[in-house]
Order: sequence, then C-alpha cells, then structure tokens
Amino acid sequence: MAYPSVLFSATDREWIELRTLMNECAEDIADTYDWQALKKTNTVTGDGTSVGFALPSDYSRMLRTANVWSSPYLWGMEHVVDTDRWLDYLELPYRPVTGAWTIFEDEFKVIPELASGQTAKFIYMSNLTVNGDGGGTQTAFASDGDTFRLSEKLLQLWLVVRWKETKNYPSQTDLDAYNQELAYQMDRDGGSKPIVNASRNWPYGMGGWGW
Repeated sequence: MAYPSVLFSATDREWIELRTLMNECAEDIADTYDWQALKKTNTVTGDGTSVGFALPSDYSRMLRTANVWSSPYLWGMEHVVDTDRWLDYLELPYRPVTGAWTIFEDEFKVIPELASGQTAKFIYMSNLTVNGDGGGTQTAFASDGDTFRLSEKLLQLWLVVRWKETKNYPSQTDLDAYNQELAYQMDRDGGSKPIVNASRNWPYGMGGWGW
C-alpha cells in the first residue's frame, strides 16, 4: 500500500479512517489526565440575581479534583453532585456555609446567588487540543500542518494501538509502549517535584526541601 504525501486531502478509505481515528486518539489522551497545557481559568461575576452562568466555549470538563473559589468565602465552595441535594438546597431555608456549585443544563450554577461584583473562579480543561496550521487552537486536526498540543509521540503510539485494534490484530507490546510513555509524560507534565529529605544540616532531623 502506497503512503500518501498528504493525509487530509487523501481520498482512500484507509486514510479517511486514519484521520478519524487520529482525532479520537487525541480526545482519548486529553481526557486521560489533567494536562497543564489544557488547563484554563474561568471567572464568573455575580449580578445579584443570576445563579446560572454559561460554561466557557471551549469547556471540556472540570479537573478531577477541582475546587471553586468564591470571593465572599475563605474556603472552597461545596460541590453538589446529587441533583436531589441541589433541589434540597433550593427549596429548604438553609444553605451551605461557603456556598455550593454544580453543573447541569450546560451551565455553571451557584447558590446562594453572587452579589453584584462578587466572583467565583475555577480551573477547567479546554477542548482545544490542536494547534492550527494557520495559528490559533482548535478542537480537532483539519489539515496536514496542524500539531497536537500534547505529546505527539504519545499520540503516535496510541494511534498505532487503536489502528491495530480496528484491524483485529492488537499488540500487547504496542500497548505497553504507550502506557510507559503515558506514565512518563504524566510524571513530567507538572514540572519538577519537591524532594523532602532528612538532612543533618536541619536541626533535630527535620525534613527539608531538596534543591
């Protein structure tokens, strides 16, 4: 089988399948971990009446351990997952001490309502995983000059795994290579880690930050 000099203008079935699968693989990798490159901050500002706010246009999901911080409180707001509990807060004459938040109807919702000028801030994961050939970021590959905002090596390895699976000859060796690279990329993604040691230069054997 001949390889095309370009991918996104190729019309053979195999290359159309590969384009589709590449975008699926990019989504898979983006959703695997809270990658720092895709983290963005969103701030909503109260008007004294609104309890629902539009999600960012590039919103993919919240961080797996996300907190929401609101200017009126010193602690993070309570995350309400159960909808019955949310209705409970709406209908009964009590509210959580530091306020509460949830997401439904494609809105970020808070109670009690934020007074005019008060803010709630959170970090979310963006769905803009691709650097476009012409500049800017986008949700999917659309041309040969586009690049992955995360590790392209990781994307290549996962694409090999998924492609072989679709052709019914999965490879454990390829999967192991992907998992090894995934662990490596996850470990290095957040930057250097603090090292704690029991240095004798610290009094009474106290642990110190490694430099």
